[in-house]
Amino acid sequence: MTKLDSLSYPDSLDQHRQDQAVISVRDVTMRFPITKRYREWVLSPLKARESFTALRHTTLEIQSGNRVAVMGPNGAGKTTLLKLIGGLLFPTEGEVIVNGFSTLSHNASARKSVGFVFNEERSFFWRLTGLQNLEFFGALDNLSGAHLRDRIHYLIRLVGLENAANKVVSGYSSGMKQRLALARVLIAEPDVLILDEPTRALDPLACDEMVELLLADIHRNSNKTLLIATHRPEEAMTLCNKVMIIDGGHLKGFDSLTDVASNGNALLDYYRHCMTHERRYENPVV
Repeated sequence: MTKLDSLSYPDSLDQHRQDQAVISVRDVTMRFPITKRYREWVLSPLKARESFTALRHTTLEIQSGNRVAVMGPNGAGKTTLLKLIGGLLFPTEGEVIVNGFSTLSHNASARKSVGFVFNEERSFFWRLTGLQNLEFFGALDNLSGAHLRDRIHYLIRLVGLENAANKVVSGYSSGMKQRLALARVLIAEPDVLILDEPTRALDPLACDEMVELLLADIHRNSNKTLLIATHRPEEAMTLCNKVMIIDGGHLKGFDSLTDVASNGNALLDYYRHCMTHERRYENPVV
């Protein structure tokens, strides 16, 4: 039996989390301009560009220490919402508050609270070692000297890369790259971690180890807020205590997994129900 089988809904530790809302999304709409084709520039040069609405009037709050699974089909608006929370995008309408800072008026302060773990292997310098990569990214976070060295050595032990720290990243496996990506974002000690399908492309053993790392070593020891984009119900049930469903730019559901289970629903049934019914949530605070 793997941890994906033995771990299920949140344990009693979640009952002691702080009630403070670390993330507040207030009536946010996000539109992207559609690039005009050459023919349109010639025939209608003064016509305003059309836009695509990726997120529509979304309002929600996430309390400190929660672990939220963000689910929905491709193109639903999940990545847009996560990038808005991380301060990588500015909302067309509305406001995003992270740790008391608006991503519009105090973007730098808001972004310090958020760490992204993207599932992209190009995010490292392949010809450098894992240790050298962490030194580089630590310098970008304005860390230096003994403090940076101590922080890097602690994180390398935390993610279990002691024997690979001095190896070039090009020789890392997918699981090792995921661990290094976690170490990289933890250098700055963010309060919020955003993870994009953290177990994708991992074999069952590496997946099991990643679950252990996220739950036992990272969340339990620091009570960080986790936002995890995933398509896998079993991953959501294992790693998270809440689930958020997004489709067509609308927030279709936001509930505690305990409540989902107490209503006699499997997560897949809950997901299917949210996807086949009209928008349900206007101001969710779970």
